[in-house]
Amino acid sequence: MGRRLSWLWPASLKNRLFISILLFVLIPSAFLQTRSITKLETMMKDNISQQNTAQLAFLKNNIESLKFGVLGAMLQLERDPNLKARLGRSGQESGEDRKLQIENTLLLVKQRLMNAVVPVHITLLDKQGQVYNTLEEGLTVLPVRGSEILQQPGFSALVSSSESYLWTVHEPDYLLSSALPGTQLFSLFAKLQDTEGGTFAYLRISLDMKTWLNSITNGFQVKQTYYLLDGKGQPILMERNDRIAQQLHGMLAAFKQDSARYFTDPNGLFIYNGIYLPNMDWYLINRFPLEALSGNIEAMKRQVMVSLLVTGAIFVLIMYAIVSSTVRPLHNLQKKMSELVDKNLNVSIPERKYRGELLSLARAFNLMTGDIRKLIERLRMEERQKEAIRFQMLMSQMNPHFLLNTLNTIKWNARGHGDTGTSEICQNLGKLLESGLNSDADLVFLKEEIELIRAYVYIQSFRYDHRFTVDYRIGDGLEYALIPKFSLQPLVENAIYHGLVHMKDGGRITILIIGTGDRLRVEIGDNGQGLEQGAAASGKRRRKGIGLSNLRERILLLYKGRGELLLLPLPQGTVAVLDIPLLNSSPYEEGDHHVENTSG
Repeated sequence: MGRRLSWLWPASLKNRLFISILLFVLIPSAFLQTRSITKLETMMKDNISQQNTAQLAFLKNNIESLKFGVLGAMLQLERDPNLKARLGRSGQESGEDRKLQIENTLLLVKQRLMNAVVPVHITLLDKQGQVYNTLEEGLTVLPVRGSEILQQPGFSALVSSSESYLWTVHEPDYLLSSALPGTQLFSLFAKLQDTEGGTFAYLRISLDMKTWLNSITNGFQVKQTYYLLDGKGQPILMERNDRIAQQLHGMLAAFKQDSARYFTDPNGLFIYNGIYLPNMDWYLINRFPLEALSGNIEAMKRQVMVSLLVTGAIFVLIMYAIVSSTVRPLHNLQKKMSELVDKNLNVSIPERKYRGELLSLARAFNLMTGDIRKLIERLRMEERQKEAIRFQMLMSQMNPHFLLNTLNTIKWNARGHGDTGTSEICQNLGKLLESGLNSDADLVFLKEEIELIRAYVYIQSFRYDHRFTVDYRIGDGLEYALIPKFSLQPLVENAIYHGLVHMKDGGRITILIIGTGDRLRVEIGDNGQGLEQGAAASGKRRRKGIGLSNLRERILLLYKGRGELLLLPLPQGTVAVLDIPLLNSSPYEEGDHHVENTSG
């Protein structure tokens, strides 16, 4: 999975920085900006909806007040004794005077209703078929009889109904069609009855709802569109637009339950709020244009996104330039590093072109190349010195080889003349010389080191006329323990020359080798003069010389402080103690021939 994702992540540092800026700066910024705009849009819509709800509540109260005002005007006319008396005296005074007085009474009622800033039109019919209205002077209508007006839908429904009044919403009838063109009226049809329940006149009070609604909403800061629908969703006050009617019809149930709820049209251009009028079973709905308050929100979104993209592009270009200025020196450094081998490290970066951290990097690179050149030069010198030393070692091996060949000649010559002792001395001395020629190994098996000691002791025993003996005590399983080559010979030599050389007879050297845990302990003791007497006998130096110093240095180099060499006094004689780590090595299996077999 990780390998698959690695293909999506660029390898170049410059491209990585670019992708990182895009993923972690620009995209989050765009998301936050979009989220902020969405929140701002939601807040604006909520605030607008609250204002619209308050305005609808205000209009609702005014409409209900109008309704109760019209009912009050009806009751006032029904209880006006003068009006009832005039309507009943049709033959006692001239028709024009009576009509003028009755219409003046209607005009007084109209004026009181028009204090609510609503156009009012009142029509009255008496039992004799006379028609009275409140049309302004100059407006003419065709002469009609009361019987014709009673055939109109509103009066016809009232006459056939048992109710004393009813409300209707209708277009102007033929009586007002020429005087009030294009109006939408909300009318009260009522029967004016006396105390005995008899009807003495028919009344219609019509309110021009469209004109009233326009006049009362002119004071609002934002021009809005208002719709009136009845309880069944049929339009009362609405432009003839079936699509809007269908949209509003789907909102009625929500507005009836919660007047604070609002809807937004699919294009996001308008907010719809509504309120239910239970006394009239009406719905009052307003449409608020969003662009009237803050402009087109979608245009604002596009503008913000364009601004964000332009800003992001400028930011990317600036960051790309900065990253390029940072990565370019790194590419130059990479190029210089590639040239190191081809130019034999004679490469440097011009420091004058860099500043800050890049200047420190250039200085570090130049310092590194200089140190590498010095180190290589030093290694070359050491290599030349090693070659010279190796040459000298090869030259120095020529003499031991010559001596070894000479010893072999002496050995065979002595054996040919029957001198067995000289032959054996030559053979043991040859073993010592042959072991010295093998300079490759620093550690040898303990058994090999003991064989060299036996050869050395054999030679020294002839020299001192067999005046001392050697006792070997070696622990079990230590034959293949590793021990520094020629580490025991200097100790045995020290015991012979400084301890037993002045004894006439009875000298004894004890070689004790034991293994304890992870340590190998070698003790070589003698019963000779001891440390103090040996020093007094020599008169010049104590019982330690070049051999012991050389052995101590080799132990220090091989074991890094984990080995030690001590000379300890005994009641008679001296003991040399060599304490080193125990390193056991497995012997070669029989049949393995990793070295030359010289037994035959």
